[in-house]
Amino acid sequence: MAYSINRRQFMTTAAAVAGTALLPSVPAAFAQEQTTRLQIRTRRDLEVLDPAFRSGAEDSGVCRSIYQNLIVYNPDQVIVDATKMEVQMDAAESLEMISDKEIRFKLKPGQMFSDGYGEMTAEDVKYSFERFSLAAAEGKESPYASDWAHLKAVEVDDRYSGRILLERPRASLEYVLTSTSGCIVCKKAVEERGISHNMRPVGSNAMMVTAFERQRQTTLKRNPDFKGQPSGFDEFVMRVVQDPKTVELALRSNELDFSDADPTLADSIANVADLTVDQMPGIADVWLGINVEHAPFDNIKVRQAVRAALDVDEMLTAGYDGKVTRANCMIMPQILGHWKDAPVHKRDIELAKSLLAEAGIADGFTCKLLVLNQPAFTNMALVAQAQLAEVGINIELDVRDGGSFWSAGKGDEGKKLQMFIMRFNGALDPNYLAFPFASDQVGIWNWQRWVSPEFDEAFAKAAEEMNPVKRAGHIVDFQKAMEDSAAFVWLTHETLIYVHRNNVRPSVGPAGTSLTYNRFEPK
Repeated sequence: MAYSINRRQFMTTAAAVAGTALLPSVPAAFAQEQTTRLQIRTRRDLEVLDPAFRSGAEDSGVCRSIYQNLIVYNPDQVIVDATKMEVQMDAAESLEMISDKEIRFKLKPGQMFSDGYGEMTAEDVKYSFERFSLAAAEGKESPYASDWAHLKAVEVDDRYSGRILLERPRASLEYVLTSTSGCIVCKKAVEERGISHNMRPVGSNAMMVTAFERQRQTTLKRNPDFKGQPSGFDEFVMRVVQDPKTVELALRSNELDFSDADPTLADSIANVADLTVDQMPGIADVWLGINVEHAPFDNIKVRQAVRAALDVDEMLTAGYDGKVTRANCMIMPQILGHWKDAPVHKRDIELAKSLLAEAGIADGFTCKLLVLNQPAFTNMALVAQAQLAEVGINIELDVRDGGSFWSAGKGDEGKKLQMFIMRFNGALDPNYLAFPFASDQVGIWNWQRWVSPEFDEAFAKAAEEMNPVKRAGHIVDFQKAMEDSAAFVWLTHETLIYVHRNNVRPSVGPAGTSLTYNRFEPK
């Protein structure tokens, strides 16, 4: 099902709930005098708890619990339905769309930042949003600058009120406001703490970071200054657990209370008496990427040969035990702009050999394939290695842990990459899904180092097209540009699996994409 948010409906819904969202609503279990702690898995170390410079989904999950937004999606929505998506006020008392390029907001008074940093004001909102497009003090630009690409300025009218002014309409505005890029930081705290704010963040939401131990865990506790709906638990311990088998053991031994899980583990975990397994369509992108700058992959015939030599279905059987569906394009079916008629490439060894001959390397060559040291990826890489060998492409596997893997494509290091298997956590917005592939992301997230004016043009049009049908057309167009490049072999969107104790009610957000820890509740 295509997914979109109707702007008029969104604003009507927002107005309807204004003034009620922050009314304290304390579940019965919270009223009991007890200290409760929840142990949650993170796939890797938290790195930067600054919304503008976060390093990925793990950081975002924590950011959503320690910072407020003007508005948020109703976190209890799980099933995506474009006609039923709801938002609610968060830090804003009201939000009014004056035009496609002007949005007025008014903050609720009395929302206090932690650590004694005082009350949130409209100046903090201005600072939080504008800093995405401005170079930081050390000259580093936000990797998520495209989220606020059309922002002209945030004008402050008084202590609590202001106006968001856009240079051009922004189709993704609702998503940006509700996402981690819409989180509101404390200007004074960021400027005073500098780089230490990355792991000692100051927010105004229900939770606050109280301890961080690299490669081990991060601890969140209730923010005593927060006056909204309290967290269902006093403390969250975010444990770093990379290996899926270790996840299973930790869940069985009560060392974890909540975790995402690989589909291959779902069956065995489902039989554990005090655990519940929730499953929903996946929203991640997993693909085999090819660096188009690195010889011989700078020849499109070679990239096409790789694509023709691979059997994606066999790779998925090895990686996910056949428990996921195949992807044939970037945008998944539940998101606006899914390309349902995308080509389905079947393995064709003769075609692959013919393409290599046309490229002048009929005898084949040797290259490296970078993968993360997790079973799903290494198993798929082993199958790819065997399949490519049949056409003369000899693969050396470069298996790395999370620390070295996630830096391999950054900066000039990325020029050394040849092929890699990548996973990117999805989101509800197609432009967010696509931004890592834009030309300005080369050396950041665009590890293919692929530069395409056609992609960039369609991406820009999709960002500001307010008509959902026309916007979907632009989204399909930039996926066609990706298809023509042969720099991507799409593998799967995965399946979302969450495992939790029976006495825990998690809040995973719309489509399971936005874990909201402060909304987790005991049953």
